[in-house]
Amino acid sequence: MTIRAPSRGFVMPMVLLALIVVGLSVGVAMTRFAAQSKVIARQARAYHEHHAGQGLQEAIGAWLRQQNGRSIADAINPTDGHAMDILLQDGSVVSVYLRDGQGLALGDLSALPPNQVEEAGVILTNLVKSVRPDEYLRLTRSVGPSSVSANTTPEPVLRAVTRAIAGDKGDAFADELLRLRARGSGLTRQDITSAINSTGLSSEQRVAALRLLAIDVELWAVIVELRGGVGAERGRLLSRYGGLARLRVGATSRSNAAGSTQLGSFLTWKELDATTDGFSLADLDDDT
Repeated sequence: MTIRAPSRGFVMPMVLLALIVVGLSVGVAMTRFAAQSKVIARQARAYHEHHAGQGLQEAIGAWLRQQNGRSIADAINPTDGHAMDILLQDGSVVSVYLRDGQGLALGDLSALPPNQVEEAGVILTNLVKSVRPDEYLRLTRSVGPSSVSANTTPEPVLRAVTRAIAGDKGDAFADELLRLRARGSGLTRQDITSAINSTGLSSEQRVAALRLLAIDVELWAVIVELRGGVGAERGRLLSRYGGLARLRVGATSRSNAAGSTQLGSFLTWKELDATTDGFSLADLDDDT
């Protein structure tokens, strides 16, 4: 019996098929390796950022306890919000800034009590009708209370809130608040009451206004910048982190009649772009 060698036409497809199988196997293996590497890197970064945030929380907490009951606004630089510097062993400097973080509208209503959801939903409906989709994303946050800072909230958010409060009188109410805010001295609770009276709001609307327009804000932006301390990196911005945290006034005591301000846990915490001069509050949100 004669055994014939496989023809060249049959061998070549088999070789190509084998190469394809090997190539696919290598590709799948490399893809899995790359995915695992990304997961590991992401977990390591999250671990580092978590513990860095905890250490920073302790440092800010100690700084707050040293303020002897002073408000945050009185304790920080009024221009840029600078609160304190931490000098590291290698000469680099960690600078901490605190800014009012409650100016944006609450966009995630899942954590709100049921009795606040409808009211907060009306604010979002008003806002989405008055701004472009990209602006809407920059004017909302995912954490914090449904109330907004009367002093720092942008005009579109302020009008969305006042329309939810006062309906047809909402724009007149917003105009009066903006007029008072333009003085530059900061709105007080008395100013809001004055705007309520001059606009002719009802008792129910008055209660809503005092609830939704915060003077003593509890949500603060915490920004941390690391600058080099020696050589060519001296004074150069190396990295920037930021997040949103609750700052609340504790119970009063005999030694501290004003009550101490306490830092709660960070609600968001992330690395920010260190190549730009500034940032917006929306950059601190986990959803951006």
